Amino acid sequence: MKPAAYALYTAGLFLLSPALAAWYALRVRKRRMGFAGMAERFGGAPELPPAEKEGRLWIHAVSMGEMGVAATLAAALRGKRPGLRIVLSTVTDTGREAAARVPGAEVFFYLPFDFPFAVRRTLARVRPSALALVETELWPNLIRLASGAGLPVAVVNGRLSERSFRGHRRIARFLGSPVEELSGVAAREEEDAKRFQALGAKRALVTGNLKYDAPLPTEKGEGVAAYGFGAGEPVIVAGSTHPGEEAAVARAVRALRGRHPRLGLLLAPRHLQRADEAEAALRAEGLEPVRWSAWPEDRPAPGRVVLLDAMGRLAGAYEGASLAFIGGSLIPHGGQNPIEAARWGVPVVFGPHMGNFAEVAEALVREGGAIQAEGPYALEMAFDGWLSDRAALWRAGGAARRVVEANQGAAARTADFLLGLLDAAEDRR
Repeated sequence: MKPAAYALYTAGLFLLSPALAAWYALRVRKRRMGFAGMAERFGGAPELPPAEKEGRLWIHAVSMGEMGVAATLAAALRGKRPGLRIVLSTVTDTGREAAARVPGAEVFFYLPFDFPFAVRRTLARVRPSALALVETELWPNLIRLASGAGLPVAVVNGRLSERSFRGHRRIARFLGSPVEELSGVAAREEEDAKRFQALGAKRALVTGNLKYDAPLPTEKGEGVAAYGFGAGEPVIVAGSTHPGEEAAVARAVRALRGRHPRLGLLLAPRHLQRADEAEAALRAEGLEPVRWSAWPEDRPAPGRVVLLDAMGRLAGAYEGASLAFIGGSLIPHGGQNPIEAARWGVPVVFGPHMGNFAEVAEALVREGGAIQAEGPYALEMAFDGWLSDRAALWRAGGAARRVVEANQGAAARTADFLLGLLDAAEDRR
């Protein structure tokens, strides 16, 4: 970005700071965030000693899904360079909870607001050797100040949709882009790499989608059987649903029970604060959900419709499902991650809006592991086709798993990319 652009951007941040402070104070009060979390947003990250010879990599992942990418990458990095220290930052509460579960992380903290003073203070306290931004976290002052301090700054699992690219390009024509100051981009797909290059990336290569490499949950008994569904019973897992999608899934399930009377539903809303809303939507469509959080851990769920209102269980809950519905796809949100279900050999159904996972969705549909429904009222037909033909369901599940297996390897390639940047920076020093 041009110097004037940074000045305008920073001035805008300061002008908006009273509104930002009011919003953040309400958020702290509502979610009972401690002082440490608030201090971190203004540069009060944990103060760390200088890194040893292997260095320290700061990985930033905005929320829970991206933190899963960070965890996969961190495991690959530790395998290749055990002495490398890894610190994690995030923006959301769910991202912080996920960061706490990443093995081997030195510390985790909230990303500072993009004020220069807050970024400089964080850099001084954390003392990173390099910075990796997961997917599309292009914070101008963070990139400028880290790069200006001589740190390699890279985007990993780089994703840039056509819509986002058009927006960035319009701004870049007049003000430039923070992409120009990146040391490199490890992109998910060829199209992503081309878009980053068009915005001025010095180096953009395709390393693949790290989400294909996410390990299966290691906990036992977290499949659909843990929620009271018997072996061999048809069960749909509807994962990461958004407003309006609970009602659409419920209508389809209620209609299908005439032909599949033992059909079960396990539904997990994307945001837990919507649990009441999701339950109300299911009941309005004639279903009687029971909440997972309401039962003792040693007793299975008694209901045929289960509302999964607990954090961190969805990835394992897909195991043993007949098929899955992927939320965020019936509305213009861009879809959630279908790989979580497909890696278990579970065929998936999603709506027309899968822009966040376009390449994954296309591969699953092309290979027969997914059906893309045209809209809410097409779900019943999509579900019924597989539920009525067990052989077709089994073939679709195998196809879904093969798509995942064929696209693995991104973690090792991305780790090599980052370690190369670290080594080059060390040689220059």
